[in-house]
Amino acid sequence: MNTIEELIIKYMQQGLTQAEIANMLKENDIKPNSQSSVEKKINQIKERYEAKTLFHLACILYNEKVLEIEESRNGE
Repeated sequence: MNTIEELIIKYMQQGLTQAEIANMLKENDIKPNSQSSVEKKINQIKERYEAKTLFHLACILYNEKVLEIEESRNGE
């Protein structure tokens, strides 16, 4: 996985939309940074992991230890 894909996954984990991710990439002068480029990268990641939906992708990435669940905000 390359750096841009890692960033996109990080932003998705934070709950950002594709448009918000594109804006974050633009703000940080990272290219490609259009919303369609973000969409294409997400689809490439889904295809690589054979995920049918974004939720399915999140589950796969969590199971493969790419994603980790952060501690609960209320200490539970």
